[in-house]
Amino acid sequence: MLYLAKIYMDTDLDEAEDWIEKAVKANLNDAQAYYVRGAIMGRQASGSIFSALSYAEKSVNSFTKAVELQPDSIKYRKGLMQFHTGAPSIAGGDLDIAKVQMEKIRLLDPKAGLEAEINYELSQDNDALADALLQQAKQTYKDIPDFFLQAGMLHQQKENYQAAFEELTMAISKKAETEESVVAKYNALYQLGRTAVLGEININAGIKALHEFIDEGPDMDGLAPKPWAEFRLANLMALNSQTLEAKTIYLRLAKTDNKELAKQAKKAAKRI
Repeated sequence: MLYLAKIYMDTDLDEAEDWIEKAVKANLNDAQAYYVRGAIMGRQASGSIFSALSYAEKSVNSFTKAVELQPDSIKYRKGLMQFHTGAPSIAGGDLDIAKVQMEKIRLLDPKAGLEAEINYELSQDNDALADALLQQAKQTYKDIPDFFLQAGMLHQQKENYQAAFEELTMAISKKAETEESVVAKYNALYQLGRTAVLGEININAGIKALHEFIDEGPDMDGLAPKPWAEFRLANLMALNSQTLEAKTIYLRLAKTDNKELAKQAKKAAKRI
């Protein structure tokens, strides 16, 4: 049931909600089930107008329960912190609780704590402080991809695509010896391709990065879905005058269960 809920998260949130409710009822002490429920309900809240507050309450209650059941989980505390920094107070967001989670994460793992602090400052639009912390993090943890990915994503959000590409290129050159760093490295490959699409730059390098992500990316939580990577790859092929290859991918993705991806693929196919 939990497995099915995670599968449907990317294609059908209502179906995912049905399965996660069954998973939680089947085991009231499963921290992972509550964490996934928090993520699903959070997405439902973002996409709903009339039920947003109800979904937000279910989301925060689920993340809180996951932390109660497994207090040493950095992942679950990150989920709870992200809810409280992202949700308005009317929907249950509480910056004091977010700060508590940040400190708890720091005690569990200094690196994760620094990452949490950067994310907190970014959520409050304290970009200068976040950037200073990020520069410090890249020096302290210069041998791993994690903070170079974060720097690349920050540049990408600001539409500084060449700077983003450079940071992400650094990220994929680093060693990845922990599960978190493996996820960071492969996400950097995906984001290299996405940055190439957004900025229409470094097309060949973007194509190479996406091929590597699609061919070698492990089946791990936290990685971008491979069908979306294929969509970005087709975008780059279209920019690279590889129209036949691009259209073939678009037409295949147009039949996927992911409604948003199918919609985007159909539109893209018509443009070629």
